[in-house]
Amino acid sequence: MQLSENFTLGEFLRSETAARLGIDNTPSDEIINALRRNAANMEGVRNVLGVPIHVSSGYRCLELNRALKSKDTSAHVHGRATDFEAPGFGSPRAVCRQIEASPIPFDQLIHEFGRWVHIGWAAPGEMPRRQTLTIDEHGTRNGFEAVS
Repeated sequence: MQLSENFTLGEFLRSETAARLGIDNTPSDEIINALRRNAANMEGVRNVLGVPIHVSSGYRCLELNRALKSKDTSAHVHGRATDFEAPGFGSPRAVCRQIEASPIPFDQLIHEFGRWVHIGWAAPGEMPRRQTLTIDEHGTRNGFEAVS
């Protein structure tokens, strides 16, 4: 199923962990609608970056999210987050900086472990916080600067 011009439902559901553990990651109609909004927002990210995006994680049912040791409050559980890479643009940190400098209305933008970008969207009716974080072996901190 096509969610937007460049993103399919399958991209947002794919999970090696779910397949390995036999977890059914099938979304409800409500989640599919959230994923449509997510994909529309990701089109904006793709436009700002000017290159294709590889989605590594989108929707996660609660069981899958817990198997990945993520918090129950994760926006992934509600179809409002995407982990991705854009290797044609540059490093994940460079991607984060480009998105931060844009008008994209993200709720949370996280540079994770130097390997991927997490972008989360505010729930309908809520104002996006435009929170920027780095998570790595040193912990979690504001912004995208490397620890020296």
